[in-house]
Amino acid sequence: MPDLTSLRAALPSALVALDFDGSLCPLEPHPDDARPLPDAVGLLRELRATGATVAVVTGRNVASLLRLSGFADIPGLIVYGTHGAERWEAGELRVPEVPPGLDGLRQDLPALLAGLTQEPDLWIEDKELSLVVHARLTPDPDAVLGKLAAPVREAAAAAGLGVRPGKEVLEVCIPGIDKGTAIRELLVPRTSAALYAGDDLGDLPAFAEVNAWAQRTGRPSLTIGVGPSGEGPIAGTTDVTVPDPQHLIVLLRQLMGH
Repeated sequence: MPDLTSLRAALPSALVALDFDGSLCPLEPHPDDARPLPDAVGLLRELRATGATVAVVTGRNVASLLRLSGFADIPGLIVYGTHGAERWEAGELRVPEVPPGLDGLRQDLPALLAGLTQEPDLWIEDKELSLVVHARLTPDPDAVLGKLAAPVREAAAAAGLGVRPGKEVLEVCIPGIDKGTAIRELLVPRTSAALYAGDDLGDLPAFAEVNAWAQRTGRPSLTIGVGPSGEGPIAGTTDVTVPDPQHLIVLLRQLMGH
């Protein structure tokens, strides 16, 4: 268990930023089935009550997160959706323009995938600002995505878009925006300490931003990987690892001195 003393002392002006799927809730094969852990709403309220800036930085779009989580009623909570492309606070939503190439790819991607694989459990999630190819329900997600990765990247590049890999998914996305973008905006001159927790490849830019900020400022920081120690896409990239979302809740309560 890490020494939380310096972070606890700095909490009233700290940044506490957290991923959602796989971090504040168990990872589900279908995104609509996910729900935060029962303690999550209360935990975020308590963190906000310390004075900390509390943010959820998620690959979901903001509308999806708020619909499933109950987080909209937490005073002062900030939500970054679609890996930092959207920002929501106090009912105000900032959304970038939809890239022109996305509409064309929205029409063309199903036929492209159908020409590459006949896997019936492969499906596309439309998040308005991105398109996610889900292989989690297929018998061999890694093999399916291995077959699709290069053609999807080629089609995305032709449309002026990028591709972000994740746990058993490929996400066609706005290039140049990631969870590190959100962390850069959240780290302000008054920030006294920074913490970020996440479980997937999409969280690596956020971990990197927290680490770079800590090196520049000399202020306390903590990066937390959620998942079995030594396994998964972020193994070895964080200061500490907890095995699952429930243990993340326990660690954050310890941060508050509970």
